[in-house]
This record gives sequence, structure tokens and C-alpha cells, in this order.
Amino acid sequence: MLQRPIPVFFLSLFALSNLFTQNLVVNGGFERQAPKQAGIWQASPKPCQFAGASDIVNTSAQGWRTFEVQTPDLLQWDSVAGCPTFPKPHKGQRMMGLIMYHPFQDGQFSFDYHELIQGTLAKPLEKGKTYRLGFWVYTNDSLGSQHLNKVYGRMTGLRPTFCGNFGFYFSDGKIQTQENFMVSQLDFAVTPQVNLPDIVETAGTWRYLSLAFKADRSGYKYFLFGNFFFDAVTPINMAAGERVKLDERNQSLEFWKKTKRIAYYLFDDFTIVEDENAAIEQALSVDKKYTMPDALLFNTGKSDLRPEAETALGKLARVLQNNPSLRLEIGGHTDNVSDDASNRALSELRAQAVYNALIAKGIPPTQLTWKGFGESRPVSPNDAEAGRQKNRRVECRVME
Repeated sequence: MLQRPIPVFFLSLFALSNLFTQNLVVNGGFERQAPKQAGIWQASPKPCQFAGASDIVNTSAQGWRTFEVQTPDLLQWDSVAGCPTFPKPHKGQRMMGLIMYHPFQDGQFSFDYHELIQGTLAKPLEKGKTYRLGFWVYTNDSLGSQHLNKVYGRMTGLRPTFCGNFGFYFSDGKIQTQENFMVSQLDFAVTPQVNLPDIVETAGTWRYLSLAFKADRSGYKYFLFGNFFFDAVTPINMAAGERVKLDERNQSLEFWKKTKRIAYYLFDDFTIVEDENAAIEQALSVDKKYTMPDALLFNTGKSDLRPEAETALGKLARVLQNNPSLRLEIGGHTDNVSDDASNRALSELRAQAVYNALIAKGIPPTQLTWKGFGESRPVSPNDAEAGRQKNRRVECRVME
């Protein structure tokens, strides 16, 4: 059994950015064959076939494992002839196929059927560090139907579906492959530290998804990936009323007469890297605000940006460039030293200076506004220097 309970942490979804640091995921693209172990038969994926066997994952992909009662597909591309049933991997010759949504009302079991895989980290995560979790994902309108036809033979009443709840659960130890994980979830639910609830559609192309995670403790050496939530609460591309009617209808029918919904996705190139910008993204995603390091921005009583401000402003600019829909209010704040009018004027000049610097870095004016608040919004008492220093700040707030 996996460790429980685990607190929920933050999620942020951002576009692809350049990653130059070490990828901590061992064999993130599934390309490397696992070393052969004495006395253990090593299964290998056959080109262009849905594998449908846990032992292929557990013995063939270095650093990866799954539960024996599940059947993720380690898919092998035919580099000469191609494959008629699924697309070329994002990179290399291998990718992973997972069922992310298949409700019990549509299937043969008393529990929702999801597939999960566990990856290995090259070194443990460190408490307090922020990491970027990234992966490529692909789906289309036919993958799910093709998969179910492979399992049950040609069927009617198939309903390809797109879903949300793509989660990462970090742990110190390996999974027990004999566990029936989805049954365990009924009574001893594991909650992923990072979860993407939004419905993922890729329109038949590979799409990169990126999330941020701040490690709450050191020692995480593995991560389990998949949909950890019941299908009843998993967002899908189906109207609520239609969804309820189909649930009720399917529960009253024999298996072969049910309309079967399935969300099937392909995954490739998992990455986990240390990322200094992820801390900014986390603050904006969860707290809806980010306080810039004011000591690096301005000298006491001045509104001219210091040369040292270039690094902090560059980080914030990159976050905004990667997220064109993100809109921020740049707010200037002061302590209560000096009179109110002077403090407000100084805060306005500082907020405008940051605004102008970001515009100069190519951020569209539609993403930004600025305002000076003077001493009116302290975050700490002004009766000591430590408190006054916290109040002297430039605070970026997300505009909904």
C-alpha cells in the first residue's frame, strides 16, 4: 500500500519554456530497455500493437512500473513502416498509452478503471525547492475506440471521451505491483500532490503540459502518474444532464449493450527539473499574487530601478511571455515613514517603473496595469525595521 495521508499542494499550467537543467526522470521517454534480471522473463512491446500487459511495462521500460491488474500500453513505433493505429511518438520509438477515464457504469467491474504508471527519479527531491513537471500528451477521437475494440473485439456504442485530473503522487518507495490500486482508492484514497483538473484535448497533435511543484519534504524518489479521482467527479466533455442519464442507463444494461466511455491518452518525454521561475508561477497560481524582492529593485527612498533588478524583472517577464492570458496589477507599497502623500507618490513611481521595465521587455500593455497604494496596505506592523521592510514592496496581483 502507498503512504497516506498526503496534503494537496498547488497546480499551475504553463506553456513550454526552455529547459536547460537536468531532467530527474529516469528514462522519461521510455526508450531505454530495462536491464535483464536473472530468472525473470523479459517481455517486450511488439511494433504497432496495444500491449495490454503490465509485465511489458514492468520488465521492459527502465525506471517504470505499474500495477499487475492494470494494462498500460508501452507502445513501440515501427520506424520503417509506421503504424496505422496510433501516431508517431513525440520523440524516439516508444510512448505510453493510459486509460484515464472509464467509469464502472460502463464496464465489467464495481470500480472505475484507470491505469497508472510509476516513474523513478535520478535523485531525491529536496524540501523547499520548486520543480517543473512536464510531459507531452496526445489524443484524438478514435484512440479510445481502437483500444476497446482491441480488448473486446469490434463493438458498437463506444463514446471516446476527453477528461481532466492528470495527477502526480510523490513517494519515498516503489508501489506494490500486486495491489489493486483502484479498489484501494475506495477506502484508502491517495491524493496526488499535484493535479491538473482541466479537460485535456489535443486535437490529434502532441501537446506539452507543465505544472509546478514545491517539495514539502526531502526524500521523494518516485512519482505515480494517472487519474486518482473517481470518474463521478472527473471533468469530461459531456453535459452534466447527459452524463447522469447515461450513467443510469448503463447500470441497468448487460455489459455488451452498454455505451462505453473511455478517455485514452498517449504520453511521452516526462521531465522534472529544478526551475527558478516555477516559484513565481506557484505564487501566482495559488496565492494569486507575487511579491518581488524589493531590496533588489530600489534604493531607499528612490524610484529608479537598480541594476540588480534586471534578474528579477527578467524572471517575471518570462512567466508573462509564456502565459499571454495572465494579467497582472503591479502595486507599489511603502512603510509609514514620511507623510502619506509622499509615500503614495513614491509607491506610484515605483509601480510605474516596474510596469515600464516589463513593457520594455516586450510584455503587451494589455497584460499589465499599475497602481500606487502608499502605506495603506501594510502586511506587517510598522513599529520595527523588519516589519517596515516587508511593507516596502512591489506586489503583482492576478486580475481575474
